Amino acid sequence: MTSVARLTPFLEIGEDVPEIEGGESHLTEFFTAVPDGLPKGIDRDLVDLVRSGGKHPSIPVLDYSALSTDEAALAADALDEWRELGATEPKDRLTVSPRRQLPPLLKLLGYDAKSARPLDERSQHRREYRLFEATEVEINGRAKAPAFGSQIREQGGNLRVLMVWGRPPAKVVMSWAERDTSGASLLVVYFGTLSREARVELAVGSGRLQPMLVVDDAALAYLAARGNRQASTATQTLLPFSGVNPYIREKRGRIGGEMFYGRDAERVSILDPRGTQVIFGGRGLGKSALLSDAGERFEGQRPGYHLAVYVNLDQENIGKGSSLGPEALWSVLDRELRAAQVLGGPPSRKSRQDMSERVRIGIRAWLDGDSRRRLLILLDECDQFFEADAPRFDQTKKLKGLGSDTKDRAKVVFAGLHSVQRFSKLASNGPFGHLAQTPKVIGPLAPQSAAELLVDPMRALGFEFQDMDLVNRVLGYCSYQPFLLQMFGHRLVEVMHRKRSRRGAEDPPYAVEIADIEVVESDAGLRDSISAAFKDTLSLDHRYDVIANVLAYHARHRGLEARLSDAELREECETFWRKGFAQLDTEGFRAYLSEMVGLGVLAPNHDGQGWHLRGPNALRMIGTSHEVDARLLRAEQDCELQDSIVQEGRPELPDGRPAPLTITQLDDLLGERSNQTRVVLGTSATGVTDVGDTLRAIAGRIADWTLPPVGKLSAYKQELVGGVPRERRVVISDFARYPARPEACRESVDLAETQLPAIPGVTRAVVLVTDTAQLGLWRTLLTGDEPTSAAPVVLRHDRRSLYGWAQRVEMFHTEDRLDRLHELTGGWPLLVDRAHRLHNELSDPEEVLRRLAGLPTDRAEARAFAEATGVYADPLLTTGYRALDDEFEDGSFDLENAVTAVAVRIEDEDEAHWIVTCLDALQVFDREDTQLRLEPLLRQCATLRV
Repeated sequence: MTSVARLTPFLEIGEDVPEIEGGESHLTEFFTAVPDGLPKGIDRDLVDLVRSGGKHPSIPVLDYSALSTDEAALAADALDEWRELGATEPKDRLTVSPRRQLPPLLKLLGYDAKSARPLDERSQHRREYRLFEATEVEINGRAKAPAFGSQIREQGGNLRVLMVWGRPPAKVVMSWAERDTSGASLLVVYFGTLSREARVELAVGSGRLQPMLVVDDAALAYLAARGNRQASTATQTLLPFSGVNPYIREKRGRIGGEMFYGRDAERVSILDPRGTQVIFGGRGLGKSALLSDAGERFEGQRPGYHLAVYVNLDQENIGKGSSLGPEALWSVLDRELRAAQVLGGPPSRKSRQDMSERVRIGIRAWLDGDSRRRLLILLDECDQFFEADAPRFDQTKKLKGLGSDTKDRAKVVFAGLHSVQRFSKLASNGPFGHLAQTPKVIGPLAPQSAAELLVDPMRALGFEFQDMDLVNRVLGYCSYQPFLLQMFGHRLVEVMHRKRSRRGAEDPPYAVEIADIEVVESDAGLRDSISAAFKDTLSLDHRYDVIANVLAYHARHRGLEARLSDAELREECETFWRKGFAQLDTEGFRAYLSEMVGLGVLAPNHDGQGWHLRGPNALRMIGTSHEVDARLLRAEQDCELQDSIVQEGRPELPDGRPAPLTITQLDDLLGERSNQTRVVLGTSATGVTDVGDTLRAIAGRIADWTLPPVGKLSAYKQELVGGVPRERRVVISDFARYPARPEACRESVDLAETQLPAIPGVTRAVVLVTDTAQLGLWRTLLTGDEPTSAAPVVLRHDRRSLYGWAQRVEMFHTEDRLDRLHELTGGWPLLVDRAHRLHNELSDPEEVLRRLAGLPTDRAEARAFAEATGVYADPLLTTGYRALDDEFEDGSFDLENAVTAVAVRIEDEDEAHWIVTCLDALQVFDREDTQLRLEPLLRQCATLRV
């Protein structure tokens, strides 16, 4: 692939081309100048030079003049201790005091050890070398490899130290190190200066050993001149002469904090008490690593007062389909918080207090004990937990309530796959307050962060890429996915270690060449892992898989740049899997496309020109032309629908009624920091007059959102082009609540499409709410003659969304009552709202259902309801509806037969198409796959009206 081809994806996803800066190179400063210039090592003259803040006469980098008086004294004392320890006679090496003599030496390397102990009391070699273990080690700065950073913390703060006297050859040092079979990281203290050749020999031979760094007189003198006593400086200087591999080989490996790159905005949002509480993304994209890193940073903000608790719910077997229900989480939190000494001793067996209440009271008591305390609870793999907690989300509400109960001093963050995002939105008014905690997608790394993950650790090891094109090649091969870059990096380090061994006496840094990249790319295991990981993401939802394969089919036959519009892509997907897409509305389909952008499968459609795959590597990972064809042809048989309760769910309005819009529709209307226009189509029977209030209730609670008033046309025009960068604005013009002439509504749509903000970074989502008084506009929108991007239709409740709402508000509890509620309301929002109002008035669900049952027998009530549906808003619609009733009665029919029946009645096929399309938007049909049926309740009422 050419350089230009590799740069194209950056432009499409709106990211800058990554740049790699040279930065400070401790390797080239140290090697070979210091080892060559300091063959006799650390002597009294060098110690005096350091203490006086002088400059070495022949080694410019040994400049101690920048050290303060105190720093110079500390460094000189440590070097003098080193010098004296190095001069210890063999007989006296048995009595070296690690507790007193080792910590000052480690301090210059960035490791603060409180103590140390011998590990070789029975060894016969204590006159040649000693093995100690430094304990309670604190690390200053960020090491360049987990083996000498985060893994030391994970090992209880212990670091093994091998002291070597007598200036043995590198081969002997490695043989002594090999005798330590613990596998733990090993720091070799070499008294004397290793020659250039010896250091290269160490680099070549240490690949077979445990992680090992060797610090000698030359290295210590160099580090003392740096004066910062940071592990980052020490590891950058010493790693090029080691066999350390900082990357993980397999997807599920533990990633050290040193290897965590990017995700700055997501981390900030997690740490912010008022930031996101939900992060989601595909498998292996770094959610768990992000939680771990955020937890470490949180505790580091105020050690001893900030506490982070991490729980993997899958590992605890909590959630739907497992042995433990969602309430079991409180027992796990009780255990973890007791271990962290947040909660006291075990509760009395006689205690009748609910476990969740006991934990929450304990958390509040701990926080009240010191105003500086903060708690961050990180819950991973939450998908099954949410599914088990739906639809009422009792446990989720309690967890979310910790924030408000403690004035934001305690926070819970939920992480999982794509369904976590959907469930968090379904939980809307209860736990999350829809979009008030905007879910953060964890997708592929930003190009700059991905490049740094590849380049920075390799550079610390002494490996430099020949040119940036090689870096971009690897980024594309791994689709910017962090765990794939980890797996690639691990194998590339292995290749470079073997190459270094073959070339022998060459000095670092070593060049990473195209041949090295090709060796890794040819690794069959890696190729299989990358392909499997990509397909693993697509298998999260079979709709993902069909969408990706449809775009792959077009890419294979028409080129990667071939694009499909929303409508074209949906039509093709429905061709291959009708059941999967036939009942997915426009906003729901667009939600899938948005999720696939976040997962790194699709390129963003910023310019509105259509959808295509993110790049050639995405196409490669989906499969060959034959594999794509086979999967699409088998989609109808192989694909299965997931539970759709999430996308069909609706938040509650402040008075407890269900919103007229689904979660997916709300997301679509509010947009994602882009300029967009949506024209909502609805009737009073579907609750269109509540749309504007719903948007204000949902978005108005969010600090970063504004909903400017637009009562006059002049104010509307101003808001279309106004605003400030990064502000999220919703401009609502409600023609259903405040009727206007069709010409005024038409003008508002045209203005929204043409009057865009001129200031970069300023966006607005325009929502125009319309009813059947604007049928002229409806016709252009529904027949595809209108350039406006979308016209969402206000829907009736289906059975699942009605059940979910009723359970959340604790009305109509039994299955029988819920079935009757759906039958007697037909899912019409107007009648569901009536049921809600009656239930509040009567507190008797049976009486509510009895009253609802009277609607089809009351001529005045039936007439009012039928007219509210919009069927009688235009004579042609009325004629079309009657034609369908006469022809099919309560039987089923398909779309083609519906058009034919209306066309026969009015003798105009084009007009018949429009009538049936408009009746569909009015929600007069029940659907089952491709079959339609007139909604029974409306049909009864329409008969009475006549």
